[in-house]
Amino acid sequence: MKYKYLYQTRENENREGWIHAKNRADAYAQLRRQGVKPYRLIGDDPVEWRPWAIGAAFAALISAVVVLASRAGDDRRVETVPLARRQLTGDRKEISRGLETSWSGVFRTGLDRHLAAYAQPGWLAIPPERGGDFEKRFAEDLGTPLEFSPDDGEVASQMKRIVLSMRNELSRYLESGGTIGEYLDFLDGRLGEEIDFRRKAEASIETAPPQMRERVRANVNMRLRDMGMSEL
Repeated sequence: MKYKYLYQTRENENREGWIHAKNRADAYAQLRRQGVKPYRLIGDDPVEWRPWAIGAAFAALISAVVVLASRAGDDRRVETVPLARRQLTGDRKEISRGLETSWSGVFRTGLDRHLAAYAQPGWLAIPPERGGDFEKRFAEDLGTPLEFSPDDGEVASQMKRIVLSMRNELSRYLESGGTIGEYLDFLDGRLGEEIDFRRKAEASIETAPPQMRERVRANVNMRLRDMGMSEL
């Protein structure tokens, strides 16, 4: 696959380039080895189907199923469309409580609670401890359907849909030959790039000439929105 990447130099100059990679995660890994930290990759991820990856692909499919056995006959609509990583909206107390408890009241599995720590781009992630056998446990968790309920509040519904998107991303990563441990390292790397970009964005506004500051802020905020981060 061919991806276009956008990045900033240390002098805050906007640059772009092209890279060939197996998938988005591989593109990020190659660029990191080259010392390039892109703030955006543009391109479509491949859909690869391999016999040994059927289990992961099936897990991605089954995770989209709405589980309503305990609410049989309830006709309230449950939204299960995956959401790209973004900032959560809604009750700030509920969001804070979820962060403090690693979303234990929303997710049953360790994998989902771990992914939830990386759901909001640019936020410092504090995932729960993995444990020594996390790859085996997380692989089993990936095969456990993600449950949605009409009782989910706005925040829980958003978080589940984002984690569903990350589950699908993980499944594609496994299909392309990666491991769960490598995917979690990728999450750390991507988050680090987001935090670094935000820090540089703040600096670019602060150091801009007064007459240019609002224009710089507008340009920076446009990029932050594209990356799913809150504006400055």
